[in-house]
Amino acid sequence: MDEGGPDRLDQALGLAIRLRRHARGLSQSGLGDAIGVSFQQIQKYERGANRVSFSTMVRICEALDCHVSDLVAEVEQLDPGERGAQDLLTQPEAAPLLEALAQIRSPGVRRAVLELARSLARES
Repeated sequence: MDEGGPDRLDQALGLAIRLRRHARGLSQSGLGDAIGVSFQQIQKYERGANRVSFSTMVRICEALDCHVSDLVAEVEQLDPGERGAQDLLTQPEAAPLLEALAQIRSPGVRRAVLELARSLARES
């Protein structure tokens, strides 16, 4: 564990919560209201700055309509040593972009959108 910052596992759990919350279309305020905490507290959980107690994790899972084991499985998939992907997924535009991309049925159109994004990234 890095003495100067949040534990990587706490960050991975926070990312899993954030991704689930985005997938459900729930704001930080909405999740906070559902479990009885402020949106600021949800921000701290999602950044890994504050640890999520087990009772809070159960309440979060109830609000997100998932099981604790689902979140734990996601944490295991989000390798805490791989910060690059986690940093990208925490960008505010990441979840809505992925959701929109997933709604495109045509694989060819999805590839075209990906190539467009790569082209724009190279030019900026």
